[in-house]
Amino acid sequence: MAVFTITGATGSVGRAIIQTLQSQSHEIRVLSTRKSVEIKGVSSFYWNPATNEIDQDALMGTDYLIHLAGATVSKRWTPAYKKLIMDSRVDGTQLLLSATSRLKTPLKAVISASAIGYYGSDLERLMTEEDAPADDYLAAVTKTWESYTKKFESSQTKSIQLRIGIVLDRGAGVLGQLEPLVKFGLAAPLGSGKQWSSWIHVEDLARMFVYAATQSLASGAYNAVAPAPVTNKQLTKALCRVNKRPMLPIGVPPFVLKVMLGQMATLALMSQKVSADKIVATGFSFKYESVERAFKALYKH
Repeated sequence: MAVFTITGATGSVGRAIIQTLQSQSHEIRVLSTRKSVEIKGVSSFYWNPATNEIDQDALMGTDYLIHLAGATVSKRWTPAYKKLIMDSRVDGTQLLLSATSRLKTPLKAVISASAIGYYGSDLERLMTEEDAPADDYLAAVTKTWESYTKKFESSQTKSIQLRIGIVLDRGAGVLGQLEPLVKFGLAAPLGSGKQWSSWIHVEDLARMFVYAATQSLASGAYNAVAPAPVTNKQLTKALCRVNKRPMLPIGVPPFVLKVMLGQMATLALMSQKVSADKIVATGFSFKYESVERAFKALYKH
C-alpha cells in the first residue's frame, strides 16, 4: 500500500483516479480549495494557491503526488479567464514545489496533467512527444505548465507530464456537451468533421496516472491518448450509433462555432492525430482501444 496525494480530485478524472486507487487499497489524500470535502475513505486537506496557503500535513509521508489542478479550458476565453487558466496552473505548481521542498522524505514521483494542446493543430502530421510546442495560446499554457512541473524532478523524485487528449466520460467534458444534442437527434460533425480527435476513456486515463507513478518510467512527457485516433465525424457518428440516434449529415459551420464559443471555438476545430507509442512501449495496455468500445462501456443500457 502506498500513499497518494491528489490535487484537482473532485473533477471527472480525479474521481476516476480515486476509484482506481481504492480498488488497489492505497491510502488517498486530496488537496482541495474547499474546506470541507467528504469523499468516502479519503482524507481531505485544504490548500489555496491564490492565497499561497497549504496544509503541509497533506504531503507528510506521501509517496506519490498526482497534480491535476488547473482552471478548465472549456469556458469562454475572455482576457480575464485566459489569465486565470494560466495563473491557476503556475500558482498551484509553485505552491506545491515550495511545500515539497520542505519534506524530510522526498516524494517518489509527481505525475502532472498536461494536454495535447501542446502540439497545435494539423490535419495530417502524427504528433509525438519529440515534437516542438506550437505557437498559439493553448501551446503556451501547456509549455509553461510543464516548465514548472518539470522542477519536481530530482535524483530521488521522477516527474512525469501526461499530455491528455479528449477524455471520454459520461456527463463530463466533451461528452457532457454532446449528450443533449445526441439525445434530441441534433448531433453533427464540427466544421468539416475531418479534423483528428485523439481521445482516451477516463478509466484508462486513471489507470495511466497510477501506472506512471508506480512503474519504472523515466521522467518526461507521455501522450495520454488511446492508440486509435478518429476524425471528429467518426467520433460523432460512433456516439450517435451507440446511443441509437441519428447524426445530422451537415457539419456545423466554423463561423457558427465562433459566434457561439468565441475564441474557444479553436478547441472544437483543432485537429490532433497523436501517437500513443511511447506509453505503450513502457508496457501500459489500454482497456479501451477503439472509440466504439469506449462508448459501449460508457452507455450500457
